[in-house]
Amino acid sequence: MGGTLNSPLPIALYKTTAFITTASRMRVMDTVSGKVTATISPHSTPESGSEWASPGQASAPLLATSAGARVVIAPFVVKLSGTGTQASHVAVEVTATDADTGRVLCRVTLRPPEWDSAADLQATAVGADHGVAVIRVSTSDDEYSAAYGVDLNRPRQLWSVDEFEADAVTSQTVAGALLEGDEQRPAGFDLATGKRLWQGSVGTGVGVGPASPGLLHVRGEDPDNADPYHRLVDARTGRTLHTLPADLGDSDTDCTYDGLGVMVCAYGMGGSRVAYGLDATDGKVLWHLPDKQADRIAPKVTTAWHGRVYGETTNGAIALDARTGKDLPSPGAAPLLVNESTGIGLGDSGLTAYPTSS
Repeated sequence: MGGTLNSPLPIALYKTTAFITTASRMRVMDTVSGKVTATISPHSTPESGSEWASPGQASAPLLATSAGARVVIAPFVVKLSGTGTQASHVAVEVTATDADTGRVLCRVTLRPPEWDSAADLQATAVGADHGVAVIRVSTSDDEYSAAYGVDLNRPRQLWSVDEFEADAVTSQTVAGALLEGDEQRPAGFDLATGKRLWQGSVGTGVGVGPASPGLLHVRGEDPDNADPYHRLVDARTGRTLHTLPADLGDSDTDCTYDGLGVMVCAYGMGGSRVAYGLDATDGKVLWHLPDKQADRIAPKVTTAWHGRVYGETTNGAIALDARTGKDLPSPGAAPLLVNESTGIGLGDSGLTAYPTSS
Protein backbone atom coordinates (compact mmCIF):
# COMPACT_ATOMS: atom_id res chain seq x y z
CA MET A 1 0.00 0.00 0.00
CA GLY A 2 2.57 2.53 -1.17
CA GLY A 3 4.94 1.48 1.61
CA THR A 4 2.35 2.16 4.30
CA LEU A 5 0.19 -0.57 5.83
CA ASN A 6 -3.07 1.13 6.73
CA SER A 7 -5.40 -0.24 9.35
CA PRO A 8 -8.08 -0.98 8.49
CA LEU A 9 -7.02 -2.01 5.00
CA PRO A 10 -8.85 -0.35 2.08
CA ILE A 11 -10.18 -3.79 1.07
CA ALA A 12 -13.55 -5.55 1.23
CA LEU A 13 -13.92 -9.32 0.83
CA TYR A 14 -16.88 -10.99 -0.87
CA LYS A 15 -16.62 -14.77 -1.34
CA THR A 16 -13.27 -15.19 -3.15
CA THR A 17 -13.22 -11.63 -4.52
CA ALA A 18 -11.28 -8.70 -3.04
CA PHE A 19 -12.37 -5.14 -3.77
CA ILE A 20 -9.30 -2.93 -3.30
CA THR A 21 -9.59 0.87 -3.31
CA THR A 22 -7.10 3.66 -3.77
CA ALA A 23 -7.78 7.38 -3.96
CA SER A 24 -8.56 7.13 -7.67
CA ARG A 25 -10.01 3.69 -8.43
CA MET A 26 -11.26 0.34 -7.15
CA ARG A 27 -9.79 -2.91 -8.45
CA VAL A 28 -11.77 -6.15 -8.40
CA MET A 29 -9.38 -9.07 -7.81
CA ASP A 30 -9.89 -12.81 -7.85
CA THR A 31 -8.05 -13.95 -4.71
CA VAL A 32 -7.59 -17.49 -6.08
CA SER A 33 -5.73 -16.48 -9.25
CA GLY A 34 -4.58 -12.99 -8.26
CA LYS A 35 -6.01 -11.60 -11.50
CA VAL A 36 -7.72 -8.20 -11.67
CA THR A 37 -11.12 -8.82 -13.25
CA ALA A 38 -12.43 -5.24 -13.32
CA THR A 39 -11.40 -1.68 -12.49
CA ILE A 40 -13.93 0.92 -11.36
CA SER A 41 -13.00 4.59 -11.66
CA PRO A 42 -15.07 7.70 -10.96
CA HIS A 43 -16.51 9.55 -13.95
CA SER A 44 -15.06 12.84 -12.70
CA THR A 45 -11.36 13.54 -12.20
CA PRO A 46 -10.03 12.23 -8.84
CA GLU A 47 -8.91 15.01 -6.51
CA SER A 48 -5.66 13.16 -5.74
CA GLY A 49 -3.15 13.45 -8.58
CA SER A 50 -1.66 10.07 -7.68
CA GLU A 51 -3.51 7.10 -6.24
CA TRP A 52 -0.67 6.61 -3.72
CA ALA A 53 -0.03 10.31 -2.95
CA SER A 54 -2.16 10.21 0.18
CA PRO A 55 -2.84 6.64 1.38
CA GLY A 56 -5.19 7.91 4.09
CA GLN A 57 -7.62 9.07 1.42
CA ALA A 58 -8.50 5.46 0.57
CA SER A 59 -10.96 3.71 2.87
CA ALA A 60 -12.38 0.21 2.73
CA PRO A 61 -15.30 -0.33 0.35
CA LEU A 62 -18.60 -1.31 1.92
CA LEU A 63 -20.57 -4.50 1.25
CA ALA A 64 -24.29 -3.74 1.27
CA THR A 65 -27.60 -5.06 -0.05
CA SER A 66 -29.72 -3.24 -2.63
CA ALA A 67 -32.90 -4.72 -4.12
CA GLY A 68 -31.85 -8.17 -2.90
CA ALA A 69 -28.43 -8.03 -4.56
CA ARG A 70 -25.01 -7.66 -2.94
CA VAL A 71 -23.31 -4.42 -3.93
CA VAL A 72 -20.00 -2.76 -3.09
CA ILE A 73 -20.08 0.94 -2.19
CA ALA A 74 -16.96 3.02 -2.82
CA PRO A 75 -16.82 6.84 -2.52
CA PHE A 76 -14.20 8.93 -4.35
CA VAL A 77 -13.20 12.56 -3.78
CA VAL A 78 -13.34 14.22 -7.21
CA LYS A 79 -12.98 17.59 -8.92
CA LEU A 80 -15.97 18.97 -10.82
CA SER A 81 -14.80 21.41 -13.48
CA GLY A 82 -16.54 24.75 -13.74
CA THR A 83 -18.28 25.93 -16.88
CA GLY A 84 -19.12 29.52 -17.77
CA THR A 85 -19.72 31.40 -14.54
CA GLN A 86 -20.05 28.17 -12.56
CA ALA A 87 -17.01 27.71 -10.33
CA SER A 88 -15.23 24.38 -10.07
CA HIS A 89 -15.43 22.59 -6.74
CA VAL A 90 -14.65 19.36 -4.92
CA ALA A 91 -17.35 16.69 -4.64
CA VAL A 92 -17.71 13.04 -3.63
CA GLU A 93 -18.77 10.50 -6.25
CA VAL A 94 -20.32 7.38 -4.71
CA THR A 95 -20.26 4.24 -6.85
CA ALA A 96 -22.35 1.10 -6.31
CA THR A 97 -20.93 -2.03 -8.00
CA ASP A 98 -22.55 -5.45 -8.34
CA ALA A 99 -20.44 -7.71 -6.10
CA ASP A 100 -20.94 -10.77 -8.34
CA THR A 101 -20.35 -9.22 -11.77
CA GLY A 102 -18.14 -6.17 -11.08
CA ARG A 103 -20.56 -3.99 -13.07
CA VAL A 104 -21.25 -0.44 -11.87
CA LEU A 105 -24.96 -0.15 -11.05
CA CYS A 106 -25.23 3.53 -10.18
CA ARG A 107 -23.36 6.69 -9.18
CA VAL A 108 -24.45 9.46 -6.80
CA THR A 109 -22.62 12.79 -6.45
CA LEU A 110 -22.49 14.51 -3.05
CA ARG A 111 -21.57 18.16 -2.53
CA PRO A 112 -19.71 18.61 0.79
CA PRO A 113 -19.75 21.92 2.69
CA GLU A 114 -17.11 24.49 1.81
CA TRP A 115 -15.23 24.24 5.07
CA ASP A 116 -12.62 26.83 5.99
CA SER A 117 -9.75 24.33 5.87
CA ALA A 118 -6.78 23.65 3.63
CA ALA A 119 -6.76 19.96 4.61
CA ASP A 120 -7.53 17.25 2.06
CA LEU A 121 -10.98 15.68 2.02
CA GLN A 122 -11.55 12.02 2.81
CA ALA A 123 -14.66 9.98 2.03
CA THR A 124 -15.61 6.81 3.90
CA ALA A 125 -18.47 4.35 3.44
CA VAL A 126 -19.51 3.87 7.08
CA GLY A 127 -22.29 1.30 6.87
CA ALA A 128 -25.64 0.43 5.34
CA ASP A 129 -29.02 -0.91 6.45
CA HIS A 130 -32.41 -1.31 4.74
CA GLY A 131 -31.07 -0.01 1.43
CA VAL A 132 -29.54 3.19 2.83
CA ALA A 133 -25.76 3.71 2.90
CA VAL A 134 -23.99 6.31 5.03
CA ILE A 135 -21.00 8.21 3.64
CA ARG A 136 -18.73 10.24 5.92
CA VAL A 137 -16.88 13.18 4.37
CA SER A 138 -14.19 14.77 6.52
CA THR A 139 -10.97 16.75 6.40
CA SER A 140 -7.73 14.85 6.88
CA ASP A 141 -7.08 16.74 10.13
CA ASP A 142 -10.49 15.58 11.47
CA GLU A 143 -11.47 19.18 12.21
CA TYR A 144 -14.59 19.02 10.03
CA SER A 145 -16.92 16.16 9.20
CA ALA A 146 -20.36 15.60 7.66
CA ALA A 147 -22.54 12.54 7.02
CA TYR A 148 -24.81 11.71 4.08
CA GLY A 149 -27.56 9.15 3.64
CA VAL A 150 -27.70 7.61 0.16
CA ASP A 151 -30.72 5.64 -1.07
CA LEU A 152 -29.29 2.61 -2.90
CA ASN A 153 -32.60 1.45 -4.35
CA ARG A 154 -33.47 4.78 -5.97
CA PRO A 155 -29.98 6.25 -6.26
CA ARG A 156 -30.09 9.69 -4.62
CA GLN A 157 -29.02 11.64 -1.57
CA LEU A 158 -31.62 11.43 1.20
CA TRP A 159 -30.17 13.70 3.87
CA SER A 160 -27.01 15.28 5.26
CA VAL A 161 -25.82 16.21 8.75
CA ASP A 162 -22.94 18.65 9.18
CA GLU A 163 -20.54 18.69 12.15
CA PHE A 164 -21.16 14.97 12.68
CA GLU A 165 -18.54 12.22 12.49
CA ALA A 166 -20.50 9.08 11.57
CA ASP A 167 -18.90 5.85 12.83
CA ALA A 168 -21.42 3.00 12.80
CA VAL A 169 -24.71 1.85 11.28
CA THR A 170 -27.06 -0.65 12.91
CA SER A 171 -30.77 -1.06 13.59
CA GLN A 172 -31.72 1.66 11.04
CA THR A 173 -29.57 4.13 12.99
CA VAL A 174 -26.32 5.91 12.20
CA ALA A 175 -24.29 6.85 15.26
CA GLY A 176 -21.11 8.78 15.86
CA ALA A 177 -19.83 11.98 17.42
CA LEU A 178 -21.31 15.47 17.17
CA LEU A 179 -18.40 17.90 16.87
CA GLU A 180 -18.46 20.84 19.27
CA GLY A 181 -15.04 22.49 18.96
CA ASP A 182 -12.49 20.48 20.96
CA GLU A 183 -15.26 18.42 22.53
CA GLN A 184 -17.71 15.88 21.16
CA ARG A 185 -20.84 14.10 22.22
CA PRO A 186 -22.15 10.72 21.02
CA ALA A 187 -25.37 10.90 19.00
CA GLY A 188 -27.66 8.76 16.89
CA PHE A 189 -29.70 9.70 13.79
CA ASP A 190 -32.51 7.91 11.98
CA LEU A 191 -31.13 6.25 8.87
CA ALA A 192 -34.13 6.98 6.65
CA THR A 193 -34.67 10.65 7.52
CA GLY A 194 -31.47 11.96 9.09
CA LYS A 195 -33.50 13.09 12.12
CA ARG A 196 -31.61 13.09 15.42
CA LEU A 197 -32.83 10.38 17.78
CA TRP A 198 -30.60 10.98 20.80
CA GLN A 199 -27.41 12.59 22.03
CA GLY A 200 -25.15 11.90 25.01
CA SER A 201 -23.10 14.04 27.31
CA VAL A 202 -20.11 16.11 26.20
CA GLY A 203 -16.70 14.43 26.32
CA THR A 204 -13.41 14.12 24.47
CA GLY A 205 -12.09 11.38 22.20
CA VAL A 206 -15.64 10.17 21.56
CA GLY A 207 -15.95 7.20 19.20
CA VAL A 208 -18.70 4.74 18.33
CA GLY A 209 -18.47 1.25 16.86
CA PRO A 210 -20.83 -1.66 16.21
CA ALA A 211 -21.04 -4.09 19.14
CA SER A 212 -23.76 -6.47 17.91
CA PRO A 213 -27.04 -6.05 16.01
CA GLY A 214 -28.90 -3.16 17.66
CA LEU A 215 -26.08 -2.31 20.08
CA LEU A 216 -23.21 0.16 19.93
CA HIS A 217 -19.87 0.39 21.68
CA VAL A 218 -19.52 4.02 22.79
CA ARG A 219 -16.15 5.15 24.11
CA GLY A 220 -14.57 8.41 25.17
CA GLU A 221 -13.05 10.33 28.04
CA ASP A 222 -14.71 12.24 30.85
CA PRO A 223 -13.79 15.93 30.30
CA ASP A 224 -13.53 16.57 34.05
CA ASN A 225 -10.93 13.91 34.94
CA ALA A 226 -9.85 12.43 31.56
CA ASP A 227 -10.93 8.96 32.71
CA PRO A 228 -11.81 6.70 29.77
CA TYR A 229 -15.20 5.02 29.54
CA HIS A 230 -16.60 2.16 27.45
CA ARG A 231 -20.35 1.45 27.26
CA LEU A 232 -22.83 -0.76 25.43
CA VAL A 233 -25.63 1.48 24.20
CA ASP A 234 -29.01 0.86 22.56
CA ALA A 235 -28.66 2.17 19.01
CA ARG A 236 -32.19 3.61 18.72
CA THR A 237 -32.45 5.28 22.13
CA GLY A 238 -28.86 5.97 23.20
CA ARG A 239 -29.61 4.39 26.57
CA THR A 240 -26.59 2.85 28.30
CA LEU A 241 -27.34 -0.83 28.87
CA HIS A 242 -24.00 -2.00 30.25
CA THR A 243 -20.77 -0.37 31.42
CA LEU A 244 -17.68 -2.23 30.24
CA PRO A 245 -14.58 -2.87 32.42
CA ALA A 246 -12.77 0.26 33.58
CA ASP A 247 -9.37 -1.17 32.59
CA LEU A 248 -10.39 -1.79 28.98
CA GLY A 249 -7.96 0.90 27.89
CA ASP A 250 -8.29 4.45 26.62
CA SER A 251 -10.69 5.74 23.99
CA ASP A 252 -8.41 4.48 21.18
CA THR A 253 -8.80 0.81 22.14
CA ASP A 254 -9.66 -1.31 19.09
CA CYS A 255 -12.72 -3.56 19.41
CA THR A 256 -13.94 -6.01 16.77
CA TYR A 257 -17.31 -7.77 16.65
CA ASP A 258 -16.86 -11.38 15.50
CA GLY A 259 -20.36 -11.60 14.01
CA LEU A 260 -21.47 -14.33 16.44
CA GLY A 261 -21.88 -12.52 19.76
CA VAL A 262 -18.35 -11.72 20.95
CA MET A 263 -16.58 -8.38 20.97
CA VAL A 264 -12.78 -8.61 21.09
CA CYS A 265 -10.92 -5.58 22.40
CA ALA A 266 -7.14 -5.17 22.41
CA TYR A 267 -4.59 -2.47 23.11
CA GLY A 268 -0.96 -1.95 24.05
CA MET A 269 2.39 -2.68 22.44
CA GLY A 270 5.17 -5.23 22.89
CA GLY A 271 5.10 -6.93 26.27
CA SER A 272 2.33 -4.68 27.61
CA ARG A 273 -0.43 -5.92 25.32
CA VAL A 274 -3.90 -6.62 26.73
CA ALA A 275 -6.79 -8.50 25.07
CA TYR A 276 -10.38 -8.98 26.21
CA GLY A 277 -13.22 -11.17 25.00
CA LEU A 278 -16.61 -9.63 25.92
CA ASP A 279 -20.15 -10.88 25.44
CA ALA A 280 -21.52 -8.43 22.87
CA THR A 281 -25.03 -8.52 24.35
CA ASP A 282 -24.34 -7.81 28.02
CA GLY A 283 -20.68 -6.75 28.23
CA LYS A 284 -19.70 -9.69 30.45
CA VAL A 285 -15.98 -10.48 30.44
CA LEU A 286 -15.52 -13.92 28.87
CA TRP A 287 -11.71 -14.01 29.05
CA HIS A 288 -8.76 -11.72 29.60
CA LEU A 289 -5.09 -11.88 28.63
CA PRO A 290 -2.39 -11.80 29.89
CA ASP A 291 -3.09 -14.47 32.49
CA LYS A 292 -0.11 -14.73 34.83
CA GLN A 293 -1.49 -17.76 36.68
CA ALA A 294 -1.73 -19.72 33.44
CA ASP A 295 1.53 -18.23 32.14
CA ARG A 296 -0.22 -16.86 29.04
CA ILE A 297 0.58 -13.64 27.21
CA ALA A 298 -1.70 -11.39 25.16
CA PRO A 299 -1.38 -11.48 21.38
CA LYS A 300 -1.41 -8.63 18.92
CA VAL A 301 -4.97 -9.12 17.65
CA THR A 302 -5.36 -8.69 13.89
CA THR A 303 -9.05 -9.55 13.51
CA ALA A 304 -11.91 -11.70 14.82
CA TRP A 305 -14.54 -13.53 12.79
CA HIS A 306 -17.20 -16.14 13.48
CA GLY A 307 -15.93 -17.51 16.77
CA ARG A 308 -12.20 -17.15 16.18
CA VAL A 309 -9.68 -14.50 17.15
CA TYR A 310 -6.59 -14.14 14.97
CA GLY A 311 -3.29 -12.53 15.86
CA GLU A 312 0.35 -13.09 16.57
CA THR A 313 2.88 -13.28 19.38
CA THR A 314 6.63 -13.71 19.40
CA ASN A 315 5.86 -17.41 18.90
CA GLY A 316 4.15 -16.77 15.55
CA ALA A 317 0.57 -16.70 14.28
CA ILE A 318 -2.14 -17.72 16.78
CA ALA A 319 -5.86 -18.37 16.88
CA LEU A 320 -8.11 -18.26 19.94
CA ASP A 321 -11.64 -19.44 20.61
CA ALA A 322 -13.53 -16.13 20.74
CA ARG A 323 -15.85 -17.20 23.56
CA THR A 324 -13.38 -19.03 25.83
CA GLY A 325 -10.05 -17.44 24.88
CA LYS A 326 -8.46 -20.88 24.65
CA ASP A 327 -5.70 -21.54 22.13
CA LEU A 328 -6.69 -23.20 18.88
CA PRO A 329 -4.33 -24.84 16.38
CA SER A 330 -2.21 -22.19 14.67
CA PRO A 331 -3.69 -21.06 11.34
CA GLY A 332 -0.19 -20.46 9.99
CA ALA A 333 -0.97 -16.81 9.26
CA ALA A 334 -2.45 -13.82 11.06
CA PRO A 335 -5.10 -12.47 8.67
CA LEU A 336 -6.00 -8.79 8.72
CA LEU A 337 -9.25 -9.60 6.91
CA VAL A 338 -11.11 -12.91 6.74
CA ASN A 339 -14.38 -14.39 5.51
CA GLU A 340 -15.69 -17.88 4.77
CA SER A 341 -13.46 -18.20 1.70
CA THR A 342 -10.39 -16.02 2.01
CA GLY A 343 -7.98 -14.56 4.53
CA ILE A 344 -5.67 -11.67 3.69
CA GLY A 345 -2.51 -11.32 5.74
CA LEU A 346 0.88 -9.68 5.61
CA GLY A 347 3.48 -11.95 4.04
CA ASP A 348 7.19 -11.50 3.33
CA SER A 349 6.47 -9.82 -0.02
CA GLY A 350 3.37 -7.85 0.92
CA LEU A 351 -0.30 -8.69 1.29
CA THR A 352 -1.08 -12.35 0.66
CA ALA A 353 -4.40 -14.17 0.19
CA TYR A 354 -4.95 -17.56 1.83
CA PRO A 355 -7.83 -20.02 1.38
CA THR A 356 -9.96 -20.46 4.51
CA SER A 357 -12.88 -22.55 5.70
CA SER A 358 -15.84 -21.39 7.79
